[in-house]
Amino acid sequence: MHNAVAYNKSNIIHKREIPEYLEKYVPTLKWKKNSYRIMDIGSADGSVTTILQTFLPPASKILGCDISENMVKFATDNYSNGQTSFIVLDIAGDIPEDMKESFDHVFSFYTLNWVRDQQRAFENIFNVLEQNGECFMVLGAYNPIFDVYRTLAKDSKWSPFVYDVERYISPYHDSQEPGEEIAKLMENTGFVDVNVKCNDKCFLFDDENMRMSLLSALNPFEIPKYKIDEFRKDYNQLINNIESVHQVETNHSPEYATLHYKSIVIYGRKPLAS
Repeated sequence: MHNAVAYNKSNIIHKREIPEYLEKYVPTLKWKKNSYRIMDIGSADGSVTTILQTFLPPASKILGCDISENMVKFATDNYSNGQTSFIVLDIAGDIPEDMKESFDHVFSFYTLNWVRDQQRAFENIFNVLEQNGECFMVLGAYNPIFDVYRTLAKDSKWSPFVYDVERYISPYHDSQEPGEEIAKLMENTGFVDVNVKCNDKCFLFDDENMRMSLLSALNPFEIPKYKIDEFRKDYNQLINNIESVHQVETNHSPEYATLHYKSIVIYGRKPLAS
């Protein structure tokens, strides 16, 4: 998922969904100062970071962080301004000393589900927050695209290109109680007032091409150009097979291309030192 241009054009789910979360939850956070330093983890192409900016106090300074240099360059070229900047950072890696205890609020949207070392990621989030700082994050749990990855990896036609798939599957995809897992992890890390909620979601695309554009932009595997059309066809068929079951369960009309998934909404606060 490093094609920033394709991602920017097709990422309609986050652009529609994240404002709904922000409108509901940002007013519940603590805003008691004149200026704030904000971190957005997994800022990707920068478009959602820009949406986030519109919900924050006017004097907020936002630092968008992403592991992909291509994404950071695109975000810097297209979305940086006097309030918002972007850097390359691995939230599960080493955090610079000057970033520790430097942020009032940390946000992250559908990024932590790509991180294998969940404990290290949450520890780093805790460490960059100032005392009494808050985090608000959304991550993905179950998503049918992860089942598609596993199926393609077992197909002799695609296994040379689709491999090591568990690296790209949410740690909570197979979990029966993902919210409880995350809440326990956060509390063990030191967060207080932890609140974790799991939501069943369904996005309706106008057609399969629109859905496939997004799924292609998210695809982490390198597929040869001469096989792209065939890959998209097989991928789309597998998604349709999974979604047809969900459509029956949820009574969604088959005239729409659907994507059923689970999102996890997370809040936590770093306590004052005792």
